[in-house]
This record gives sequence, structure tokens and C-alpha cells, in this order.
Amino acid sequence: MRTPCKSLGISAVIFCALAFPATAWADGPYVGVSGGISLPSDSENSGQFDATVPATDDFGEIPADTTLGWNTEFDTGYTISGQLGYAFDNGLRVELEGAYSEYDVDTHTGLTVGGADIDGVDSAVLTRGAADAANPTVGAVIADGQGGVSNFGLFGNVFYDIQTGSAFTPYDGAGVGYQWVDTEYVPSGVLVGDDDDSAFSYQLMAGASFEIGESAEIFGQYTYRATTEDADIALDLLPATLGVESEQSSVSAGVRGKFGG
Repeated sequence: MRTPCKSLGISAVIFCALAFPATAWADGPYVGVSGGISLPSDSENSGQFDATVPATDDFGEIPADTTLGWNTEFDTGYTISGQLGYAFDNGLRVELEGAYSEYDVDTHTGLTVGGADIDGVDSAVLTRGAADAANPTVGAVIADGQGGVSNFGLFGNVFYDIQTGSAFTPYDGAGVGYQWVDTEYVPSGVLVGDDDDSAFSYQLMAGASFEIGESAEIFGQYTYRATTEDADIALDLLPATLGVESEQSSVSAGVRGKFGG
């Protein structure tokens, strides 16, 4: 027995098929733009001291090459991108993409020096000031998340469009490229580091498009993007270099338009 919900669902499918017939998105060149949210993964920052930090009356020496690191959590950010591509009639698409994303720091935790967690130590251990019971701890200073990370990348992508015989076309793809990462860490208003670096990157994509005419389609896409190595930034507060991870997921929507004959 057919239920009212099933009847409504079947009717909706029939309506969409009649109202939005396949428009035979032809092969050829296209341009696209998209935007959405960026969901960055935590960064397990790691590095080492480039020079020896001299001892003071309150704190011991930190030798050069001593390791340091901490974990950074980020807020949700945004991403925008532009694409220039070519679609083939066998379902393959190739594409050049420029992508930008930006997100703020939420908090830093677990600062280690030489493998020892110093979150509970007087923050003067970093500034080499005088120890004082009134000083905040290292953990209290870095917990205040200020600063952010921005990424700009250029990618070459390959997609496969799964032909359904309708206006709806799911697809998946992958890309490789190069990304510039600009990092600013300013916890509690203290400039820890503000620097940029670049690295090879890759991305994996999955999404679906919907034709809205012979020369246009809208699309939604999930992207996972990461650099192949950490972005090294020189710190300002300490004589050290820190590696920052750049890994993020994004959910975006956009429009593509075909041009040419």
C-alpha cells in the first residue's frame, strides 16, 4: 500500500524531472567561483631553539637545539576560490584553481620545552623577566587565543563527473599544488610569531552539481586540503623556529559557467 509520504516523494521526483530536465552540459572550457566555511584541524606546532637562551637569577639556560612545541586550536573560518577548467565529454574535467582561506586562533595549550610541559610555570620563563607570584602562568598567557592563519594556494585538479542522465551530477576529484601559509600568534597580546612560509599541497574533493541552463550550473563541494610539510615560522618572542601544520576541511558552494563554442 502506498503511503501519503511515498506518494509525495514520487510526485516531487517527477516534478523535478519535468521542471529541470537534463540540459546536456557540453564539453568545453568553463570558469567558476565558490565560497564557504573552512574547518581547520588543530596544529601540533613543533620546533626548536635556534640559539641559547642565557640563564637568569630565576631561570636556567635553554640550550640551542632544545625542542619546543604546543597545540593550537582554531575557530571556524572562511574560504573563497576561483576555477578555470575544461570539461571533456567522457566525464573528465581538468582545472586550475586559486584558493584562499582564513581562520582565527581559538586557544593554545600544552607548551613544552625540552619535552617538559611548562604551562604551570611563571610566564617570565619565556620573557626572561623576574619571577613574581603575581605573574600569570605560561598556560594562562597562551590560553588567550589571538592571531590567525591565512592560506593561499594554486592547484591543478582532475575531476570525474558521474553521468546520471539528469541535471544532477555527482563528482569526485583530487589536486596538487603549492600553498603559502601566513601565521600570526599573539596570545594575550604578546607577539610570539608573525611569519610566512610555503610548501607543496594536495587536496581531495567530492561534490555534486546541478545544471540550471545550457551554460551554467551550481555546485556544492567538500574539500580536504593539507600541506606536505609544516610551515616554518621564525618566532619573535624566542630565538626559535616553529613548524605550523596547515590542514583543513571546507564546505563550499558556487557556480560554473561555460564559455566558447
